Parts: sequence; C-alpha cells; structure tokens
Amino acid sequence: MKKQFSYPFIFMLLMSITFLSCKKDNEVDTDITSVEDQSHGEMTFDLVYSEVNEAAEDLGLKKGGFPLVSVDSSVSPITMTIDYGTSNYLCKDGNLRRGVILVKWTGAYRKPGTKILITFDKFYQNNNLVEGEKSILNNGYTTKGQFSFTIEVSGKITTPSVETFTWKSNRTRYWVDGLNTATRLDDVYEITGSGSGVNRKGVSFTSEITKSLRVVVSCTYKLVSGIIEVKPENRLLRTIDFGTGLCDELITITVNGKTRTIPRRK
Repeated sequence: MKKQFSYPFIFMLLMSITFLSCKKDNEVDTDITSVEDQSHGEMTFDLVYSEVNEAAEDLGLKKGGFPLVSVDSSVSPITMTIDYGTSNYLCKDGNLRRGVILVKWTGAYRKPGTKILITFDKFYQNNNLVEGEKSILNNGYTTKGQFSFTIEVSGKITTPSVETFTWKSNRTRYWVDGLNTATRLDDVYEITGSGSGVNRKGVSFTSEITKSLRVVVSCTYKLVSGIIEVKPENRLLRTIDFGTGLCDELITITVNGKTRTIPRRK
C-alpha cells in the first residue's frame, strides 16, 4: 500500500533540510581553524629559527643564565644545544620557552650547500609543545645576487588545551636585504612556496603563497606582508593577509567575501 504524506509533513521536512543546509553553509563560512593553525605553525617555527640564529651569533640571547647554549665543533655536522631549562623562561622577545632546541649544520650559513637541521626535545613555546623538524639548505646566489634557501618543515604542535595539529611546508626563501652587514637585525627575506596540514578538528588543508611573504627579522612577529591561500578539505578557500609592511600582530582573513581581523596565535 502506497503511503500518503500530508502537505504540512512535506513542508516541515523541506524546512528541516533547508535549515540543516544553511547551518552547514554557515559553518563553512565561519570556521577559521585551518587558518589559525596555519598561521600558528608559521609563526612558531619562525620564532624558533630566530632563537637559533641569535644563539649561533651570540647576540645577547642569554639572560640570567638561560638559555644555556653549547656547541660541539669536534663532530660533523656541528651540533648546538639551546637549553631553556624545565620551567618556563621569559625570553627577551617576550615569549615563554622551556625544553631544548637541537641544531646541526654542515658549514657556514652563507656557504652554498650548507645544510641546517633543527629538532626538539620536550620543547615548549608559550606552553605549546613543539615537535618535528625544520631544515634549511643554502642554494647559493640567484641571478639577482641574492642568497636562495630551500626551507622544509614537518611539525606538530600541541596546545595547552591538548589540541593537536600538524603542519608541513616546502618553501624557497630569498635573502633580499641586509646581506652585506654584520648584524641580523636589518635582514629581510621574501618567501614563496606551499604547504599542507591537519587542523585541530582533524580537517586536512592545503596552503599556497600567492603573494610572497616578507619577513623582517627585527619585527617581533616576523611576517609583515604577503598572502597565503588556505583550502580546507570540502570547504571554501580562505585567504590570510599579513598586512602591508607594518610590524603588528594582526592578520586579515577573508572567507567567501567576508573579512575579519584577528591577532596571531603564539
């Protein structure tokens, strides 16, 4: 026997489907977890790299006994240990750190062919557990007379609330300013490349730099301009705009034509 459905029942069913569809679309339009995690991973590994550079060049990184920096040049590759202790230490850049950063390198940073590898041992930055590795390869000079570096990151970050995300990237970094001076503080880099990851909610995403990122070493937040497009799985494209060159903590996110400005997560 064929079942008969009343008009009110069909109407309510259609309204339920419409409501669920709108709810799903709204979630797609508003969720920025992948953007936050992409930006967080970016900033985390940039700050780590700055600590490594300062420790290697002894630019007054040590304060009050920490971090303890030791270098063993009797082995190849050369190794360096940057130890912040087992309790949070307030570093001069305003970030809390504990644990150890481990570094290996095959030659001078400016020497073509030099490889640098950064890893971690129970290392926390602002109470976020940082795991994985970052590698840097000096490719030598470009036709513009700039050094080119291949930068690869495979990282995992666990937040204080025990949420975890992974982040991978493959970048090319160009040393565009400060190359001929003795200090790092005037160094400026431009970066191109792509990446991928799985955010705190278990959603996969990819990323692509569509406007080269500009890194100013003297800026606390490092990235001062550039655009990254982030595409979470089965969701709309998100755009991260790091600004027009000002050294501030704000980034602008655009999803489906809607824009919002948020502070970067440390």
